[in-house]
Amino acid sequence: MKTVLLRSFLVLVFLGLLPVSCCRQATRDYVYLKAMDLGLADDAGKPLTSGARTSAAELRATLRFQLDFVAQGSAGSPFIGPAQALQCADEGTKGLKSEVTEVVLTSTGLFNGRAAGQSLNSFVSCSVENSRAEFPLSQLPDSLKTKTWQLYRLNSSIVLRISPKPADNARQQFQIRLRLANAQELTQSTPDVIWN
Repeated sequence: MKTVLLRSFLVLVFLGLLPVSCCRQATRDYVYLKAMDLGLADDAGKPLTSGARTSAAELRATLRFQLDFVAQGSAGSPFIGPAQALQCADEGTKGLKSEVTEVVLTSTGLFNGRAAGQSLNSFVSCSVENSRAEFPLSQLPDSLKTKTWQLYRLNSSIVLRISPKPADNARQQFQIRLRLANAQELTQSTPDVIWN
């Protein structure tokens, strides 16, 4: 009888139906911001590529972070993963390891009286994908520190609504720069477009 129970126990453990521990490897509490992707679309959502022309009233840049989580160990049975995954703590629950301290959007050309390379933050409002609530770009660093953001929105895109269209220069290429608390800077540019 003991042999049958022991065999049954070992089969359940091997198949992953009875986990013996929470995770094969300790989870990492923080998220590292490696890079970011920045796309550009018109107000109808049509993606804009380099050299595209648009007469949209506003443009929407979509910012998505590339995050670095700890890799799960490769040791162990491939059958154990599903049961353990249900009990493992989420990665990055304490948010960004090095917080974002500043976000600046600029253009390579003159934009409504602002010289190339000058901040256009006053022309930008932000929202999280699938949300209608908007906030100024200058508040993005504070938003990234909130518990709601850290727990639920780390993988969400941020939509930057840029308006009004420039009255003084049609050719635009936007660049976003994030400065982190560890003095690292990340930059990304949109395609260059003609916006008239």
